[in-house]
Amino acid sequence: MREKIMGVIPLIVALMFVVALGAYSSPSYAAQATQTVTVTVPQAIAIEVDNVDNWVVAAGATNTSENFTVKNRGNVKIDLYIKANSAAFTSTSGATDTIPITEFYIFSKDANNYQNIVQTYQKIYTNMNKAAQGSGTPTIWSTTLKLTVPAYTEDGTYTITNTYAAVKTGGIAP
Repeated sequence: MREKIMGVIPLIVALMFVVALGAYSSPSYAAQATQTVTVTVPQAIAIEVDNVDNWVVAAGATNTSENFTVKNRGNVKIDLYIKANSAAFTSTSGATDTIPITEFYIFSKDANNYQNIVQTYQKIYTNMNKAAQGSGTPTIWSTTLKLTVPAYTEDGTYTITNTYAAVKTGGIAP
């Protein structure tokens, strides 16, 4: 029996040498590493609004403008606001009358009706979609204005400036 054990010990030693030699003599090709990459895309809010030119409203009448567009050219959904920059349309042609904004309206997407334009920001569109990814094609909203001109308003051309503001949907109103 002792002879069997003595024969096994050299065999075990020989096998350990072969295994150890094999482990240290062959190169390793299975190494791996992972990487996390984080990218931040900043918000870009950009809107464009068409002017309303050549709108004719007779004295004592109410009329709506032709359709005009508001475009969201940014990369975030927006809430859209409007305000008039003064309390009245003023003449650019020398007339002494003014046209008050008390009967000046915009068709609001949110109200699905006309909403009075005043000198503080009023929300008119909630959650307007962003421009298309890749192409940048803007989201376009078509709307109209409505105005009542007081009777006997002097003839001429009258103007007012409206300011549109956009904030990221759910953001703080301007």
